[in-house]
Amino acid sequence: MNEQIQIHTQTQPRIRRGVELCKFLTVLALSFAVPLVLRLAPDGAERFYPKCVWNAATGLYCPGCGTLRACKALGSFDIPAAFLYNPFLFLAIAPLAAYMCVIFLMRVITGRWVPSILSSCRAALPAAVIIIAVWLARNIFHI
Repeated sequence: MNEQIQIHTQTQPRIRRGVELCKFLTVLALSFAVPLVLRLAPDGAERFYPKCVWNAATGLYCPGCGTLRACKALGSFDIPAAFLYNPFLFLAIAPLAAYMCVIFLMRVITGRWVPSILSSCRAALPAAVIIIAVWLARNIFHI
């Protein structure tokens, strides 16, 4: 009986609240800092944004095309323009960042390991479906 209790406690990963708090603050800071920094860039800075290699080679948009312009529009609180620049940012990246923040906060508050679906193989298929659907929609409907 005593061995079973020891085995169970050994399988629980140890949580360091400070590390989880740093992860939360990093995700939160990047979510707000990137659009604001891009907003403060001088007019005409878009010409210095890196070109998409996939777009240059094939003429098709990749799921990430327009992310910098979308972040700049978010810095100006122009949500419709940001969505048109890159819908993938709203369909996958923003919910992912929010999910990560919730998981990190739950770990900090409870002091226990809270499993994340992102650490399992089950997250790969829905992520791949979303990426492919956005990629096809952008190129078929020219979103």
